[in-house]
Amino acid sequence: MRNDDEYAHSTIRCEGCDTVTSAYDVVSYGSMEGGYRQLCSRCFNSEVASMQGPEHFENIQFDELVMTDCAGKAHTFHFRTRLLGTMVALDAFELERGEPAGYQFQILGDPEGDLLSLLGRLVERMRRTLSVKHLAQDTHDLQIAGTTVRARIGYDAANDGLGPMVVIDGREVSWEEFGRMLMTFEGWQFRMDIADRSEEV
Repeated sequence: MRNDDEYAHSTIRCEGCDTVTSAYDVVSYGSMEGGYRQLCSRCFNSEVASMQGPEHFENIQFDELVMTDCAGKAHTFHFRTRLLGTMVALDAFELERGEPAGYQFQILGDPEGDLLSLLGRLVERMRRTLSVKHLAQDTHDLQIAGTTVRARIGYDAANDGLGPMVVIDGREVSWEEFGRMLMTFEGWQFRMDIADRSEEV
């Protein structure tokens, strides 16, 4: 069932095409000298293409996609395409209160390449990630399911950003709670590898 609170979000009117756009799909584009404009991703990509190329960038907007994880939970993903000069970034993310949250993915590609093919590669990466759970619920608390944890580092607003928050299996876990989970492995060793958000880990 659709949760209206989950889908309620702020909007901004694009200064390029005058279209009312979700805030998460708007870029503040410009410079200190010339000022900034609020542009939707389509207008932003057109501006970048006109300045840096490619001349005929294929500006495709993808529909939402619902995927189910290995526990049977459905996740609704939104997509955003950004032209970044010599590369194009394709993002997939869930929304919470109108902001990207939960599972988030990114893949980089050639701006003159096939965006549908890039989407296919991203979706396959998403399927692989959703097919694994790193957390397990025991009688009382969440625990690390095995000996491997993949997570995204986030901002902990509840702690005024004084410590990180990690997103594991699409859910926010405080640094304190994650530390408690690690105490199950007291005496063990661990290795932390940090990768760019566009890399598969």
